[in-house]
Amino acid sequence: MSEVWLNAFLGKIGKYIVTFLVDYYYYLVPVIVVYGIFLTISAYNLKRIDKRVNSEIVNQAKNVIKENPDINYIDFIEKLEIPWEDIVRDCSFFPFISQEIGLWVNRTNAYNARKIIMYDKEKIRLVLERSGLFISKRGSSMRKNLYLDYIHKITKREK
Repeated sequence: MSEVWLNAFLGKIGKYIVTFLVDYYYYLVPVIVVYGIFLTISAYNLKRIDKRVNSEIVNQAKNVIKENPDINYIDFIEKLEIPWEDIVRDCSFFPFISQEIGLWVNRTNAYNARKIIMYDKEKIRLVLERSGLFISKRGSSMRKNLYLDYIHKITKREK
């Protein structure tokens, strides 16, 4: 009866895949576990490099703000110089880096680390806002309590 269900739901190819997995899972599971450990170590390596880059950005921002307290964000970005080669050499303990959500790894070098870490244009702004150095105009107001706002909207009550 199970053969009929496998053929009906998975088709012939799905049935062959399931029987292959059942027959050879002793060999497949260790390979998957080793690859998972490899990806975990690669992701941890990238996290170490990312943490060091963030601390470098904050340290440079503190020094630049000491020298010029009226500097704006765009001028700061122009002065920012991250020593990628030194950071990768000092913080990397594994020859590969990987994103947490990815299933592939890259070689650990300055180009790949910069490409992965700085893929977001707002990364530097977020790091500086978290450290309290640059506060953007749009986020400078006090946070609203969204639950209360929606309750007031539903009940049509004024604040």
